[in-house]
Amino acid sequence: MSTGLNRLRGRTALITGGNTGIGRAVALAYADEGADVAIAWIDREPEALSLVAAIEARGRRALALRCDVTSEAQVVAAFAAVASAWGGVDIVVSNAGIQRPQPITEMSVEDWGRMMSVHLRGNFLVGREAARHMIPRGRGHIITVCSQLGYIGRENYTAYSTAKGGVIAFTRALAKELAPHGILVNGVSPGLVDTGFDPLSEEVKAAHAASLPLKRLGTPEDMTPAFVFLASDEARYYCGQLLHPNGGEIMP
Repeated sequence: MSTGLNRLRGRTALITGGNTGIGRAVALAYADEGADVAIAWIDREPEALSLVAAIEARGRRALALRCDVTSEAQVVAAFAAVASAWGGVDIVVSNAGIQRPQPITEMSVEDWGRMMSVHLRGNFLVGREAARHMIPRGRGHIITVCSQLGYIGRENYTAYSTAKGGVIAFTRALAKELAPHGILVNGVSPGLVDTGFDPLSEEVKAAHAASLPLKRLGTPEDMTPAFVFLASDEARYYCGQLLHPNGGEIMP
């Protein structure tokens, strides 16, 4: 049973990287708000299937679609599957990403290229297909997932910080391009979130938490209000904006 306010009732959503962490929390929050939710995933199939069951238990429709966001064919197919099943896509959350701390002296060209491919090529392909499906309908919400490291950078995160900086620029440019078509493009820029799937040690996470004004790391559930808001009619005057649930690490 839904515990939300039905702010997304009657809408359909596609979330990439949706079966774990922030994506999973957003999927459940959207279902609670009345949306049907498609999950695009690349690994951890059991988590994807259990999430589908959880969404359906809330009385909403759900799909699990295996999709590598760096593959044009797979991204096109994922959007086509949602449109075929439900008639269209109202909300797209471009959440798929990878993170790997690595000194630049140890980074290969392949390491750098993979980071750029997942974050930049992936956002391009997802954003392009979202636009192609939404423009004829004259409406839609696209939400990118950025990072505070796209603003401030961090040692051993040169590739990730660069990629996320690119996602921030992509979000703003796409917002200007699609706004005349009734499509709102915005982003969420989380701080360090304890998802259980990150590569950081407990010691590193504890030290980071101690440095924050709120003295704790974020949880996936801390992120969901921003995603629900940006997907709802309440965000009708938000265009190219980033929301920053980060515990006070940066205050842009």
